[in-house]
Amino acid sequence: MSIELIRKPKSAIHPLEVFENAAASLDIEMERVADHELHVMLPCVWRDIGLWFTWRDELSTLQMGAPIDLKAPAGRIDEASRLVAMVNERLWTGHFDLWTEDNAIVFRNAAILPENGTIEPGQAVAFIRAAGEAIDRFYPAFNFLVWGGKKPNEALESSLFETAGNA
Repeated sequence: MSIELIRKPKSAIHPLEVFENAAASLDIEMERVADHELHVMLPCVWRDIGLWFTWRDELSTLQMGAPIDLKAPAGRIDEASRLVAMVNERLWTGHFDLWTEDNAIVFRNAAILPENGTIEPGQAVAFIRAAGEAIDRFYPAFNFLVWGGKKPNEALESSLFETAGNA
């Protein structure tokens, strides 16, 4: 009996290199901190947000996290969890989490790629833009809850109004 190693086909370009190129095309700062990790500084409407991307080759999975630098007050964890759930109901991709370790509010997304880790440049750009759009849209709701003392439904309603132009 012999054991044959199954080798996954390798992508022509590492998935994080595709994200590096996407960040460069969007003219945003990035730093490859390890073979499997990339940090990107995404300019958003309310503040710049640091995104991290990690690649797990054995799972062919790319994960993204974006702490939005807001933490739920210890006495309002239930309300923050409710707001996270209400916001997530409105998202098509990605989701917000409330980390139990430090009550940080984080936007996350992931993609399972083919075995060779192939991702198209346009997909990487869309992934980054979707994170920015979600954070721009819902950062005010979390801010209203954390700093404004609003209840989850009030915080969400206050953040969803549309303006008719720029002041």
